[in-house]
Amino acid sequence: MDYPKVELHCHMDGAIPERLFIRYCREDGLVPEGMSDEEWMKKNIMSETMSLSDCMKLFAILTGLLQNKERLEELSYELLKDMYASGTKLAEIRFSPQSHMNENLSMEEAIEAVLRGRNRAQQECPGLVSGIIVCMMNLGLNLGTIENNTRTVELAAEYKDQGVVGLDLAGDEIATPIEDYGVMFALARKLGVNYTIHAGESGSASNVAFAIRQGGGRIGHGIHAIEDDAVVNELIDKDVLLEISLTSNYFSRCVPSIQEHPIRELWDRGVKININTDDPGLMGITLKHEYDLLEKLYGFSEKEFILSNLYSAQKSFCEGKEKIIAELEEAYKKCS
Repeated sequence: MDYPKVELHCHMDGAIPERLFIRYCREDGLVPEGMSDEEWMKKNIMSETMSLSDCMKLFAILTGLLQNKERLEELSYELLKDMYASGTKLAEIRFSPQSHMNENLSMEEAIEAVLRGRNRAQQECPGLVSGIIVCMMNLGLNLGTIENNTRTVELAAEYKDQGVVGLDLAGDEIATPIEDYGVMFALARKLGVNYTIHAGESGSASNVAFAIRQGGGRIGHGIHAIEDDAVVNELIDKDVLLEISLTSNYFSRCVPSIQEHPIRELWDRGVKININTDDPGLMGITLKHEYDLLEKLYGFSEKEFILSNLYSAQKSFCEGKEKIIAELEEAYKKCS
């Protein structure tokens, strides 16, 4: 059955399409002389597991390619068009404005460039519903990110009527206790900004509990909630959606193996799940790849996929999501 896919957790820099990644790398002189495109891609796509901290180091290479307005606009435009072409009709892509200031680009300029690309994609893709989430970064308070993170919250408010639909706390979850960012979410609430929080990815169920208490309604990953029945029950009682990325959780060693991922148990117990790629360019995957894994390894049915997408659309921060919700409700009725 044909039904719209909803992806809410896709990091823009980790999703650079192969054609752009290769071109940017060659323009910047990063590809050794005589190396083919295929060899370069094989060298730069994750093929083995590594710690989340090491995954973050790979991001430094990707964000290094995205330090000007032209590339930021092109990437958001091309990425959203690719997602739409593959069947994703409601998409939220996220990025950290403070990670694109190495060549004197301001955070405002970075956001505006990404929004220009998003707006172009919206115009060219009939029926696409999309929005941008701006990310605060947990890199350790000693790295001087407090000012930039506060400014990110303020900018999420300033641009919320122009295509920025929400805020996130991303980065290395264990670099600094996420409780230290409570003041940032209090500011977001004061400014009327939607937010999701990376929690329970590499961190414990207590981080998920903290994220639930912030009241955002969505949590990035959240898989370690499974360690505490009370936290799982609270996810259900508070109607919180988990944005889960199967392959990413395995590659970043947040689960021992894909076969041991808790997604099936969380879903069966009544937790609402959104299925995502997280960093598809970095990991060489697609959303279809993730759906195929869930069907093969965990027996997810078409009806369950439709229901998951319906939950995801309902929890989206995007304006215009109502038409996607209606399509998914109709698809669910046909599948029942």
